[in-house]
Amino acid sequence: MAWRPGLLAGAFAIGLSCAAFAHADPAYEGWLLRMGDYETLANVWRADNDSGDGAKQERLAELFLGPHAQAAKARPFEGIHNLYWAALRGRRGAVLRLADALDKGAFGLRKRPEAARCWAHLPATFDARLACVRLTEFRDAKARPGCGDLPIAREDGRPLDGADAARICIATGTPTLLEPGPPPGPETVRRIRAYARHGITLAVTGDVYDPAFEAYRDQYNRTTVAALEAIHGRGYLERLGNEIDARAAAR
Repeated sequence: MAWRPGLLAGAFAIGLSCAAFAHADPAYEGWLLRMGDYETLANVWRADNDSGDGAKQERLAELFLGPHAQAAKARPFEGIHNLYWAALRGRRGAVLRLADALDKGAFGLRKRPEAARCWAHLPATFDARLACVRLTEFRDAKARPGCGDLPIAREDGRPLDGADAARICIATGTPTLLEPGPPPGPETVRRIRAYARHGITLAVTGDVYDPAFEAYRDQYNRTTVAALEAIHGRGYLERLGNEIDARAAAR
């Protein structure tokens, strides 16, 4: 593709130099790099990655998708997961490397030239990146990050509201409903499996009441319901829920 050489030159220049990343302890991490202790470095970066910062996800992706992945003892598909998260947050290097991977069908992604072109155009807004997400496919299901593993904050640090979080899951083809309740028992597990057969994830979120989260859940579920009903018709989820409950009662 004509766009690849020029655009990707900057992305691949990130590398693993100490100066390329912002570190909590640059001296220690620089020493680990000089010693070639990539396993310890990976663990340090993982611990520093809990905030879900896009820059930190991008540096982990560079490590786990680079020549030192085996030495760093990367978990299966950990590299592409971090690359995907960073790209969704708009990190330029991650966006361009994701575009290249889609062009080649690398790292468990399905080769999709149209998706590669979408990311290569450096989508600047959340909505524009969601359009690219809709085109992005994985040839290995394990390479796809779970809907619940996707970012809960925008690139500027603002938290996603329920509607935008639901839209990410819808764009990835994993529409999700949030349901209050205790840890799933046998009947709830059967309901989860029943919804999954229809391509819907039923996520049980706990039975502790919190007004802010309830508002988030309501917005999230209303967005998901509207998207599914736009495809399957008004009242689709009510009919599906009644059908699943009737089958459970029959058992």
